[in-house]
Amino acid sequence: MTRANTDYDVIVCGGGPSGFIAAIAAGRAGARTLLIERYGFVGGMATSAWLGPISPMHFGDERVIAGIPEEFVERMRVAGGSTGHLRCTNPHGSGAYLGFYDREYYKWTAIQMLQEAGVDLLFHSFVSDVLVEGDTLTGVEVANKSGKTAYSSKVVVDATGDGDVAALAGAEHTVGNDFGVSQPSTLMFDMGNVDTERLKQYMDDHLDDFEWASEMVALKPFADDLQQTHFVGQGFLDLVAEGLASEELYLGRDSILFLTTTHPGLIHFNSTRIAGVDGRSAESITQGEIDGRRQVMSLSRFIIKHIPGFENAYLAGTGTQVGIRESRHITGEYVITGEDVLYGRKHDDVVVRGYFPVDIHNLKGKEGYQGGGVWADPQDSYDIPLRTLIPVRLNGLVMAGRAISATHEAHGSLRTQGGAMGIGHAAGALAASSALRDEQPREVPYPVVADLLLAQGASLHRDPEKVAREQEAARLANEEAVESGKITGKYFPGVLTGAAPRL
Repeated sequence: MTRANTDYDVIVCGGGPSGFIAAIAAGRAGARTLLIERYGFVGGMATSAWLGPISPMHFGDERVIAGIPEEFVERMRVAGGSTGHLRCTNPHGSGAYLGFYDREYYKWTAIQMLQEAGVDLLFHSFVSDVLVEGDTLTGVEVANKSGKTAYSSKVVVDATGDGDVAALAGAEHTVGNDFGVSQPSTLMFDMGNVDTERLKQYMDDHLDDFEWASEMVALKPFADDLQQTHFVGQGFLDLVAEGLASEELYLGRDSILFLTTTHPGLIHFNSTRIAGVDGRSAESITQGEIDGRRQVMSLSRFIIKHIPGFENAYLAGTGTQVGIRESRHITGEYVITGEDVLYGRKHDDVVVRGYFPVDIHNLKGKEGYQGGGVWADPQDSYDIPLRTLIPVRLNGLVMAGRAISATHEAHGSLRTQGGAMGIGHAAGALAASSALRDEQPREVPYPVVADLLLAQGASLHRDPEKVAREQEAARLANEEAVESGKITGKYFPGVLTGAAPRL
């Protein structure tokens, strides 16, 4: 791309899970689209913050996120860089399904899909300001090695995660919960050369020392050279308590959350907790990064010394940045609430189907779900309406990802990666429709956006026949896994949580 090309139909700011999906959707719809990303790759928190798996796209055994996000997962699986969707035998703490991926395959698959959609990419660039005429956003100013350049567009998609573009434009918003407190941050890390069989055996034999755990069942085959047996656990409660009491361990939580990965002998950790980080402040994030790395260094040494299977392990790497769960919620034409999520409410202008439990990490303490955090299952999948993507008052702007119009409680559900991808798909469809019709996002008739999403394979309503097929496939896969010994069967719902089976 040359600097002479600075005029677009759609500019997407941020190449995370929501942003790159939005750009693909807009590009496929025929809009001249630019994706601006601050790193030299896409994926956002999924790649820069070293997330482990893609959070589920399922409510129970029903896959509710389809279209471009599902195509992306399937392309990684076929290419040999992902397990695809794995069913969790105990959905508590992780959700109904998880999808593991190699981060390099993630980056490259996303770039390929963006280029195939005709999207222009601008890496190593940061949105430094916005172009506004009255209440209409007309573009952004970008700072990078080339200096500062203004890019104009008919519609801007804010996929920064923190609502940075919207805030620069003066959008109304809230931060965190009713008291301005956001969910804590985490610095993710991996450890290599782990004896995963020994680790799993220890977990099997000491379930009373775990808050929750799960085995996983594959519904489709994946590459033979990837890790074939998958599990997740949150525990070592007694060991962590002893380490904290003796001050041998410096950690912001009272348990260790670990998962398998795509690679044999490599274990992923979502086990640090950094309370009080303000995702809007460089100074606050800096302090969070320092504290997160202190926790990683202490915990990785502690794990090697005390946990079976890690005797010869090493710290394989950490995220490029601390993972930010929550900051701004941009106020839209509708604010989705915790009640909307928990009661599975439906809307006439649905553009994404939500599914994930309300997952709020302990805002200030070390305890998990049993001592300050929240894990609450919805009664049904719920609808995210088009109106949540459209900021009040401002024109020329569409929100994507976790910064859409939602309360703190609703955000605890929709913030996960699968949900962010679905929201991105909707945002890209709305932005392209707006630009190509020369209408403001709030003026685009809902059926126009819905028809485009459906044409791109999205799921907006339940298909009972499809659900029946998915449930039957899950049942058969589960039975085969038990009979063949691929899973022990110790981790079905009720073993640790008292929950009812969801088959």
